[in-house]
Amino acid sequence: MTDTAVLVTGAAGLIGFTLAARLHRCGRAVIGMDRVEPGEDYDFPFIAADLSDVHKLYEALDRGAGGIIHCGAVSGPMLLTDNPRAIVESNLVGSANIFEAARQRKLRRTVYCSSTSAYGENPEGLEICSEAVALNAVDVYGATKAGGDILARAYAAQHGLDAVALRFSWVYGPRRRTECLIREMLQDALQGRTGRHAFGPGFARQYVYIEDVVDACIAAYDSADVGARAFNITAGTRSSFDDLAAAVRAVLPGAEITNQGGEGADLHHAPMDISAARETLGWRPQWPLEKGMRAYAEWLGSHDF
Repeated sequence: MTDTAVLVTGAAGLIGFTLAARLHRCGRAVIGMDRVEPGEDYDFPFIAADLSDVHKLYEALDRGAGGIIHCGAVSGPMLLTDNPRAIVESNLVGSANIFEAARQRKLRRTVYCSSTSAYGENPEGLEICSEAVALNAVDVYGATKAGGDILARAYAAQHGLDAVALRFSWVYGPRRRTECLIREMLQDALQGRTGRHAFGPGFARQYVYIEDVVDACIAAYDSADVGARAFNITAGTRSSFDDLAAAVRAVLPGAEITNQGGEGADLHHAPMDISAARETLGWRPQWPLEKGMRAYAEWLGSHDF
C-alpha cells in the first residue's frame, strides 16, 4: 500500500510525528494533520486542523490520501481529568469523523491507534491478555479508546471499512510530553539528581518503545487481509520498578534511584499476548527495555525536553 499518500492524524504528537517523519524519510507520501504544528522541524506536508473539522479532514484526504493512520487523540488517562467531555469529543467523536470520512472516500485502509487502557483492570487470576479478553475500561480515556476500537471494527463489519485497531501499552521514547516514569528516571540520572519516586513495589507495567510502535503502525497499514482485527502491541515483557531502575543504571552507571513506595501506579494487566501481531502482521518488538532506554537517554541528553 505505497502508491498513495498516508494521512497521519496527531502528527504533532509522540506517535504521529515519529510515524510521519519515518514515512517521509523512507520516501513514502504522507500528509500530517493535527490541531497544532509540530514543535520541531519537519519536511512532510501538514494541515493544521482539529478532528472535529470535517471540511479540513476531507481537504486533507483530497490531497491524494489512500488511507489513514489515526494517531490523533487526547493521549492518556492523566490528561483532562477535569474535562471528561473534551476527551469524548476528541477521542470518540473525532474517531467517528475519521471512520465516516474513510467510508465516504472508500479508502483502502484505516489504522486506529487504540490502547491497552481499553481493557480496564484485568480479571484477577487472568494468566494472559489476548485480544479476545473483553474491553472493560474503568476511566473515561480508556472508555473512549475502547469505543473507538469497537467502532472501527463495527464500521468494518457493517460498512466494509478496512479497519485495523492497535492496542498499545505504555509508549516511551523521544518526544513524549506527558507523564513518564522512564523519562523522569533518565532525566534525574543525566542531571546528577537522586530520583525519588512513589511506585507500587510489586506493580509491573508493560512498556513499548516508540520505534516498535511505528513499526507496528506501518505493518498494520501494509499487511494484506487484516481488516476488522485488533492487535496487542507491547514489548512482550512486564517491568517492575526495580527492573526499570536496573536498566537505567545499566545505561547510566551511578544513577541513584529510590522507591518511596505506594500503591500500584495504574491499571493491573496480565501479560499481553502479542502472538497475533507476530503471526498476522509479521511484527516483532525490536527494542528491549535497555536498548530503548539507551537510545532515549542519548536523545534526552541532546534535547531540552
